[in-house]
Amino acid sequence: MRRLVLAATAGVVALLCGRTAEGAGPFVDAPLTLPPLHFSADVGVGFGTFQSLTIDPNNLTGVLGPTQVGWGTSIEAAVGLPYVGELGVRIGYRFGDSGIAAGSGAGADHFGRLFDPIISEPGQSNFANPEIHLRGTLFDLQVVQMALETRLIIPTDSTQIDGQNVSSFALTPGVPFRVHMPGFLRVDTGLYLPVSFDANTSYSLDIPAQAFFQLGDGFFGPVTGIRFNAPGGGVESTTDIPLGVAGGYTLGGRIDLKVQLRTERINDANWASQYLGGGFGVGLRMP
Repeated sequence: MRRLVLAATAGVVALLCGRTAEGAGPFVDAPLTLPPLHFSADVGVGFGTFQSLTIDPNNLTGVLGPTQVGWGTSIEAAVGLPYVGELGVRIGYRFGDSGIAAGSGAGADHFGRLFDPIISEPGQSNFANPEIHLRGTLFDLQVVQMALETRLIIPTDSTQIDGQNVSSFALTPGVPFRVHMPGFLRVDTGLYLPVSFDANTSYSLDIPAQAFFQLGDGFFGPVTGIRFNAPGGGVESTTDIPLGVAGGYTLGGRIDLKVQLRTERINDANWASQYLGGGFGVGLRMP
């Protein structure tokens, strides 16, 4: 039995190595939507800065505490299905104390979601609400690709604030858009509308903009965009301008090592103390 297990393990390793040797191509040439029977998986660890808010009992005004750093992780996988498109699922975990986790205040699992800048998960507990996405190609001209996408947040968060459950159902329709200069440049942009349904329905209009340049097996580039937020409930609307840099290195044409450093609001005086974060991780593209 032991020899059988060793032989089977060696066979799987040899198969993967053989497939890896073929390679899936440069990072900048990756398609916007996974082709049928293709698979991808990503694991990332992220960190983010935040300041906790407490209420001064003397004058009932909010007081910001010192800058803290929260940590979290993100795990996601997707598969290309015939006639359907790309179907994926994502889960996250925020490290810290029970209740409203420190990693939640920092958006740490979001920063661990490498190269995906869309903020759509409204939960605040240690375990992030799981997300399911479906993406289908509208047209694919090789150098220009456009798709329709829907992200669905399943409300499993049980965090209680002032006796109320803060979990909420969220839906994010989007139109992702990708431009390629084969072997050299990839530009990711699009239009997304994250909507969170709770007592005060909130929504955002998110237009990301990312560019990656290929240099050998390495890739790097700026990440930015613009985000309009309408929190609802009488809270004033805001505009965010993210800014950062991202990059990585591809091993064997299939395994992407990734890293990023970004702030979600460079147009705020507190961009470093409340909105700065980064992450690192690994992605797999098969076959």
